[in-house]
Amino acid sequence: MINSNLNGMKDDTIELSVNPSDRTVNPVSLFYLWFGSNLTVADFVLGVLVESFGLSLYYAILALFLANIFGGTLVGVMAYLGPESGKGQMDISKGIFGATGGRGFSALQFLNTIGWLTVNLIISSRALRFIITRGSTISLTESYILEGITLAATMIAIILTVLYGHRSIKIFEKVMSVVLGVLFLIVIVFILRSGINLSTFEAYPFSLINFTAIFMLSFSYIMSWGPYASDYSRYVKAKEGNPGKSAIWTMLGVTTASFGVELVGYLFAISLNLNGSFSNSMFISSLGVFWVLGSITIFLGGVAANSINLYSNMMSVRSLGFKAGRKIIVPGIAITAIILGVIFFNTFSDYFEGFLYVLDYWITPWLGVMIAEYFFVRRNDSYTGKINWNPIVAYLLGIIVSIPFMDTIQFYFGVPIPFYGITGGSDISYFISFVAAFFITIILEKYSKNISLSSNATPEKNRIT
Repeated sequence: MINSNLNGMKDDTIELSVNPSDRTVNPVSLFYLWFGSNLTVADFVLGVLVESFGLSLYYAILALFLANIFGGTLVGVMAYLGPESGKGQMDISKGIFGATGGRGFSALQFLNTIGWLTVNLIISSRALRFIITRGSTISLTESYILEGITLAATMIAIILTVLYGHRSIKIFEKVMSVVLGVLFLIVIVFILRSGINLSTFEAYPFSLINFTAIFMLSFSYIMSWGPYASDYSRYVKAKEGNPGKSAIWTMLGVTTASFGVELVGYLFAISLNLNGSFSNSMFISSLGVFWVLGSITIFLGGVAANSINLYSNMMSVRSLGFKAGRKIIVPGIAITAIILGVIFFNTFSDYFEGFLYVLDYWITPWLGVMIAEYFFVRRNDSYTGKINWNPIVAYLLGIIVSIPFMDTIQFYFGVPIPFYGITGGSDISYFISFVAAFFITIILEKYSKNISLSSNATPEKNRIT
């Protein structure tokens, strides 16, 4: 089966637009793609962080569950757009914001994907280094050398998963769905066998601030997949009902995996009383002689997530207008991620949490505009000019009205935020920017005299050869 799928892959290219005749994927395959790519250590670490908030067990789990449902739904809605349009996510964005206006969001998506590429690269390479040294102490010089080797080796493994484009990614993620699923089940068994003292966490009083903080932390992670979704669903067969099926399978895949792994990380942190700290050495005390399985899980999970990150990063580069081929773009992305990995390798915890909050500010108002435009204004009709000001103004206003609630800015950078004391550091700006951008878009587009629609737009084909 795999051999038949690999047949002809050497000629595979990355297209920003796909012809109906080239759409041969069944919607159910999106479940495996998103399930496999979200069985990752990023979710696991997020679950570990949740333990440090000191919220009662049941409310913490409820916050994670609701966050994944809401965030996963948004990712599913974006996946809906692929089968209908046959376009990548940033190419669809250009059809709404205009060719020039859309490039700004392609640049933000480049930063988003390179950031997540770096996060998972660091996590995977740390796990690989731990497996090599078996947790023993090494000199500072040896540490730096090994750091460089593991970062480079991990990046090579990631590149191999996208060697033949979206087809090899789908096969790889399907395999990872099984492999990582089994590995995480083994971790769960050891957690349950070690015994978990839940009495302390059951006694914690309910805190709306902590509940909101956990919700937003998890939500900000899962919804950050939104700008990726149609990069993969655009290959689904152009058949009636498939857009809806693509949305459902995507939502189920990303939500099930993300919530499950976050829950495992949370229970793991409780069992070891980690108080939000994470390191590969914790697997020695929890898994005993099988500690290496934990580190292998972490390594493969990071590679699985970065298969998606690398591919969509290439898509964003092409959407920016770069004409270079895959042989130039991929090494450029790889070198950039490795350099960032070296810079943030030893300050990863602060980088991860800060990045997770701050960079995602651009996504929710973008999602609000995209959903409003696609489902309530122009459907599959594309704006053919350079800049469509209505959605851009709506997007900017959505961000502006949410600034007083961007508590993360004050927490990490010390910039005073008006409602920081009221919300107690719980950042709710994501919801405000989404709702504001959504309604402002509809108002401007429906009632502005300058609305410009074109149902005869010809999709531009761009390839990475």
